[in-house]
Amino acid sequence: MNRDLARNRYRIVQAVTAVRIPLAIGFGLALPHTQARPTWLYGCLALLLLQELSDLLDGHLARRFGVVSEWGQMFDPFADSVSRLIVYWSLASVGLASAILPLVMALRDIIVAYSRLVSQLRGGSVSARVSGKIKAWVQGLGAIFLLLTPIHALWTGVDAPIIVSWVVLLVTAGSAVEYVVGATSK
Repeated sequence: MNRDLARNRYRIVQAVTAVRIPLAIGFGLALPHTQARPTWLYGCLALLLLQELSDLLDGHLARRFGVVSEWGQMFDPFADSVSRLIVYWSLASVGLASAILPLVMALRDIIVAYSRLVSQLRGGSVSARVSGKIKAWVQGLGAIFLLLTPIHALWTGVDAPIIVSWVVLLVTAGSAVEYVVGATSK
């Protein structure tokens, strides 16, 4: 493959990964205005969907373009963590998610980062685990569901933010176990 083409493809993949952070910041800045301007809710939904789409797309593109790298394997979970922490902190700040959820997410990400470091020092794998992928899906779908709570809460009569927050919290905390076991089993 042409060196310039490979470099450009690599840059595209990294940009797709990096875009999650400004999308999340935009979401966080717009979300408090959705009560005064309900149409902004759809803008927030679009930002959230684009963020989640970029998470699905970057790894696929890296493999397809043949530009999988150590940097990308570290940058992807970093962008995931930062963007989802911004989203969930924003949801919690407007009462659409439990306030403890961003804290649990941050603690889980720190535990996983150190577990990956220990695994790497021991010569083990630092790649994503199945529980991490499940956690990503639950967090992504949970954020969309929580964002839409003002719409679907009209007909459910259920305290959706609490229920969804607990599901996301339990899956998030539980996903750390596989990484800790992997880091300490050798």
